[in-house]
Amino acid sequence: MKKLIRRTSIILATLHFVAANLPLINAEEWRPRVSNRQKINFNANWLFFRGEIKGDAARNSSFQDKNWQTVHVPHYPKITQLRHPWKPDNEGINWYRKHFQLPETYNYHKIYVEFEGADQVADVWINDTHLVTHEGAYLPFSVDITDYVKFNDHDNVIAVKVKNFADDTIPSYGSWISNGGLYRDVYLHVTNRLHITDAVYAKKTASGGIFVTYPFLNDSLAYINIKTHVLNEYQQVKNCKIKTHLISADNRLVFTVEAEKIINEGHDHTFDQLMRLKDFHLWHPNHPYLYNIYTEVFDDYALIDHFQTRIGIRRIQFSHKGGFTINGERFIFMGTNRVQDYPYVAWAFPNSSQRRDALRLKEGGFQFVRSSHNPQDPSFLDACDELGILVMDCIPGFQYIGGTKFIKHSYQNMRDLIRRDRNHPSVILWELSLNETDFDSSFAYRAMQIGHEEYPSDQCFVAGWKFPSIYDVFIQASQHGAREYSEDTPLVISEYGHFDYGGGNSTSDVDRKDGEIAMLVQAQNHQESLNLNRGISFLCGDGLWVGIDYQCYPSGVMDYFRIPKFSYYLYQSQRDPALIFKGIDSGPMVYIANYWKENSPRTVTIYSNCENIKLFINDKFLGSQVSDTEIFTENLLHPPFTFSDIPWEPGELKAIGYINNIEMASHSRLTPENVSSINLHFDFEEAAIANGEDMFFVYASIVDKNGTVIRDLKKEILFKVTGSGILISPKMVGTEAGIAVALVRTKTQPGRITITAETEGLKKAVISKICNK
Repeated sequence: MKKLIRRTSIILATLHFVAANLPLINAEEWRPRVSNRQKINFNANWLFFRGEIKGDAARNSSFQDKNWQTVHVPHYPKITQLRHPWKPDNEGINWYRKHFQLPETYNYHKIYVEFEGADQVADVWINDTHLVTHEGAYLPFSVDITDYVKFNDHDNVIAVKVKNFADDTIPSYGSWISNGGLYRDVYLHVTNRLHITDAVYAKKTASGGIFVTYPFLNDSLAYINIKTHVLNEYQQVKNCKIKTHLISADNRLVFTVEAEKIINEGHDHTFDQLMRLKDFHLWHPNHPYLYNIYTEVFDDYALIDHFQTRIGIRRIQFSHKGGFTINGERFIFMGTNRVQDYPYVAWAFPNSSQRRDALRLKEGGFQFVRSSHNPQDPSFLDACDELGILVMDCIPGFQYIGGTKFIKHSYQNMRDLIRRDRNHPSVILWELSLNETDFDSSFAYRAMQIGHEEYPSDQCFVAGWKFPSIYDVFIQASQHGAREYSEDTPLVISEYGHFDYGGGNSTSDVDRKDGEIAMLVQAQNHQESLNLNRGISFLCGDGLWVGIDYQCYPSGVMDYFRIPKFSYYLYQSQRDPALIFKGIDSGPMVYIANYWKENSPRTVTIYSNCENIKLFINDKFLGSQVSDTEIFTENLLHPPFTFSDIPWEPGELKAIGYINNIEMASHSRLTPENVSSINLHFDFEEAAIANGEDMFFVYASIVDKNGTVIRDLKKEILFKVTGSGILISPKMVGTEAGIAVALVRTKTQPGRITITAETEGLKKAVISKICNK
């Protein structure tokens, strides 16, 4: 069966002729010029009401909303249970209204409101006029409000009705519990009437906005192709010139190309430009170098629009024999699945928390994320670009396929997904199949066709979990037989390490409170699975199920509050100790997967990427070992170290890791003593952001005099927050494995956030964090 693959042929002689005549610019510091284009954060001061309103009267600008609740987007209409069920318990209608004024300087411009995500059917009115009904929870949509707004001191009202009922015509049906409401960012865009379009709103196949591809790359030469879509919404002809600048990570001008075109009134044009570089940096998970493309649009000689696009220069390839290569180098990526979910607020967590999730995964050694099973927040992909995490970008769909309207929505999701994310260097695969659903071959053929229509390049790879003879890349879970795969399409193991051990409530569903033995069993499952995967010679890479706990499923290597379990350090130990990333916990590591209590296992498992480990108890040398060579370790980069029958002695158990006989890392465990105090710390040390959105965890640990957590003791902790933050989680929280966690959200006023934690019999603990604008 032939694959429907469209590939852009590259005639190098022609490219060389064109590129050789492009002006190469000497590097100099870049000072960007700005036009009147503005992207304004529109998250603050929404008025909110949950429930039906008779006759949808709230759509009217004259509606009395003074008693509505003032909220900030991203918004969670209803606090979710900590262990909330799979199926939605928050279905309903959520109304949002916002009053705003626009300055006269915006008159005669184009004005759009962009919604990054609304769950899941959104109707939008502006000043009494209905403008759009958008169906689907995960992808963005924009509303052109230009002809319906007033300026100067006049009040404008935007009203949004978001319905969150189960709807079997929308691909989010059957997926994880939904959030409801406006759970991602909202922006106000102001542009000239001659402007670069939005890639999704333009609805142009393989066009709209800016589209960057890399038609040729080797060690000494790189071609960058930039397509820029410009729309003339004036009632007159415009002489449009664009200048496209390539800017280095250290803010140096690398290259500039120019083009010019007469664009008739009401018409558009896609500029097609090529850059030829002989001296460049490559993007790779081990060195994720990013450039900026800064595009300027001129009306004759007047700068009237600009746009910045971040890119990474790289070329990828998937093949059955050679696996996955990036920039010509074989790279077997070790990854995980990620479900968009957060304690108490479900999907409605801010860009800062999205980035911290990516950072935790990178520090855990993961090089790849599958966005299960829906498009995730753009800020998460931005973080993956910056940190060097490869991404499989997925359309919505999980264990359900509907009729004609459902399929139509799914096809549009494919287009919108690629248009939104195609410039991210981190995105290497487009999962254009409906996970664990019975779609047919015609759906797969159409998905392949859409993928390559929207991304007409040999850098587009479409993945599906059925029909390997149709898709570019076959993805399959281990429980579905991935390790017995014998066909010729490149293979990515999309899920492993959980359902192949029994699924829910299995030995891979582990809370930290379940203790050392349970966490060691989970880690052993993951070790065995990862080792089996790495025994497949043609494997491109894999994705553990899952990186972070979600809903009521403790399946992750981190719990719901992003606290690592033992298995996290198994994966962290697979890092290359020679790789050091700025601002990231990287390099050599040692972790003792044992709390060294009297009832702890006497076989001590140590995860490390060092060559050998020396173990000590109270400074007495117990022995030295290289890593294990037993079954289920032979394919691991860095197998664990196992010290058997260690005699019990309370005190300090210390492991030191060596590379080339040089001490590189160490880790100690102290036997817990009597309870002494509450120790408070944050999930990150830098200042919070006073934007009404930033969130952070506060961990209250019950500790002894040495700071060792007393994991067997259960306590109820009372949290209080004052100053520039508010408490999102309940005031009273019980400890799990000695730790209680509070979730705090910032206000919009800068200052200091103070958190206190108290429990019976112990002194109150206090901690504070600066909150900057």
